[in-house]
Amino acid sequence: MRIFLLSPVLLAATPLLADACLDEVKAMYLEDGGVFDPAFDIQHQEVTFNRMPDGTEQIVVTARWQAPDQVISAFPDGRFMLLWGQDFYDGSSWDGPWTDTGSDNPYDAMEFARDMNASSAASITEARCDGEVEVEGRTLLRYAYRVRTETAGGQSWWESDQVLYIDPETGRMAINEEHNLMESWAPEPKDYVRVTTADYGTDFAIAAPEG
Repeated sequence: MRIFLLSPVLLAATPLLADACLDEVKAMYLEDGGVFDPAFDIQHQEVTFNRMPDGTEQIVVTARWQAPDQVISAFPDGRFMLLWGQDFYDGSSWDGPWTDTGSDNPYDAMEFARDMNASSAASITEARCDGEVEVEGRTLLRYAYRVRTETAGGQSWWESDQVLYIDPETGRMAINEEHNLMESWAPEPKDYVRVTTADYGTDFAIAAPEG
């Protein structure tokens, strides 16, 4: 009898817990100081790689972020690209020298990031908040959810099942995994997992390009 009395209570509580988790995940994208707030970002290095079905890893890009519009990206073929303000530069090392590509970023980096965050937050479903977990000797907070991000006008989009790990000490992303990734230019789900790791202990300084 006690089981039948408790069951409606448990069933009623489940949607509330799910709603609270969904709100928590959305806040990462929308709140000032949230995990993905570009204005709150800390200088850090991100490494993005594809974890293939056989377990091998293929580097996609290594990026050093000093600000949303001060970023150096290093590619596996040896190319480096600097975004400074709204201008792109090519280089051969983390320190340049930098050559203006003549290609400008048509968007304000901060505004663009916030627009993408709003698009992501509006699409989030299947949110799950798992609490603390151990990952390679680190205690991290794990979240899982489905998300789709669209650029203005929906011309480009990407969608995946995300598994996000947050460092509870910094409140920032530690690891992000994108499962079943689909992109507008390659809409079939990928058979690999795209992983991005963030290191906030990397010491570097990005200087304005000469000229």
